[in-house]
Amino acid sequence: MILALTLLATPAWASPMEFYGFGGRKMGRAGAGMALSEGTDSILSDPAAMPGIDHPELSVGFLMADAQFTQFPDLWWDTNRDGRIDETDPPLDAGPDYDAVHGVMIGATRPLGHRAAIGLGLFIPKERLLRLQTFEPSIPTYFLYANRTQRYELGVALGVRPIAGISAGVGVQMIPRAKYSLDATLDLTLDGATSSDTSASDVIGLGLDVHEMTLDLVPGFSPSVSLQWEAGEALPLLEGLELAAAWRGAAGLPVDVDIDLQINASTQDMGSVDSITLPLLFAVQLGVFDHYVPSELNFGAAYTIEKTLTISVDLRRTAWDQMAVSIAKVTHTNISGATVDFGADSVADGNPYTLDLAATWAPRIGADLRLPAVHTTTPLGDIRVITRGGFGFEPTPLVSQTAESALLDSDRLIFAVGLGVQHQDPFRKKSRPDRARPMRLDGFFQYHLLASGEYARPIPTAPTAGYSIDGSPIPIGGHLLAAGAQWSFEY
Repeated sequence: MILALTLLATPAWASPMEFYGFGGRKMGRAGAGMALSEGTDSILSDPAAMPGIDHPELSVGFLMADAQFTQFPDLWWDTNRDGRIDETDPPLDAGPDYDAVHGVMIGATRPLGHRAAIGLGLFIPKERLLRLQTFEPSIPTYFLYANRTQRYELGVALGVRPIAGISAGVGVQMIPRAKYSLDATLDLTLDGATSSDTSASDVIGLGLDVHEMTLDLVPGFSPSVSLQWEAGEALPLLEGLELAAAWRGAAGLPVDVDIDLQINASTQDMGSVDSITLPLLFAVQLGVFDHYVPSELNFGAAYTIEKTLTISVDLRRTAWDQMAVSIAKVTHTNISGATVDFGADSVADGNPYTLDLAATWAPRIGADLRLPAVHTTTPLGDIRVITRGGFGFEPTPLVSQTAESALLDSDRLIFAVGLGVQHQDPFRKKSRPDRARPMRLDGFFQYHLLASGEYARPIPTAPTAGYSIDGSPIPIGGHLLAAGAQWSFEY
């Protein structure tokens, strides 16, 4: 157990699972069903639901997801890099175009006696395991989608059942803290011009010596706890009712960037003028909080009627009001030299913005309908089909912002359908019916619709970086699609 926790250096809850859920069954009902005891599907949402499983379970699934947003108008930007923003600059096409997500989901649970179980869940994206990325606040950006879906996820959880009907669970995620440093020297040399010199490069020499670059990842922990109550164990009248509550602490990926640059400006071969060298020391510290994951409080209830129809209702509170956005900010500077000293913090931050975010309450509702089993004489045995569906609503946490930034978001509606097939493991010998184990194949499809709207900033009197060229507001809207399947079996 200690070894497993040591290896989990991962930003859990920081992947596509935030948007789509984890496990084929929960994803088929729009993420609802945290109160249901569903083996590997319960690892990340409610580890308290794991105790009571009879056999180890392994699941392998695949997720394909993509996002499409309304295109932005052409924007002002210094695209020709002449230091000015005017009509000579070609328009900036800012998209938005974000990467599609393809990845593999792996889950494993194992009972520890009759009153405890352990589980491990993993999501591995195909393109990358981790990306550190900030964005320019003046350019329109869907700040909750631009980088948040490009993450892998790995979590471990333990659930125990001290008394009948009541379970508790704990989980842990290790969030790496990053620190990047650059130590370099830039040499700028000015030579005396001669008649044979035809370009600036003949008289100006540049040299860059990178002495050292380091990137350190230091793990940090983010805890989660949950409680589960099977009401029917205590009150027979409530048979089929399950209640759950879970809390997950805040997590994130703070990045400290230290840049230590020495600039040596020198002259040589300038006739009667003596050669001189003026060193300038430029130290900058940048603060970046890449992919902040706010704390969450989840409540769930599920009710099963005659082992045929299950209704699930979840409610999640997310503390977005504490979120740190992935925008690089200058936290400290120091510029000094032999003949000049600008002192500490003499450089103004170029990304000013003021953002107001609010905590949100997001509901989910889902349903499972188990059709009658069909008996077959094949190695698959009895085959049962389960249909699923779900709906969710995610209100935007974005309340207001100043005109310096163009962060975009809107309320999101979630629609989901799923189909599951359960049958007997055909690879086990018929001579050992006592070892019969079920196998399941669960497919899902989700459609997320962002409410349409627009973001209108005051029109400046002169061309301004990030503003639309024709003065039109920035349109808001789009959709997300997700589909996949999961194969799971007990062994």
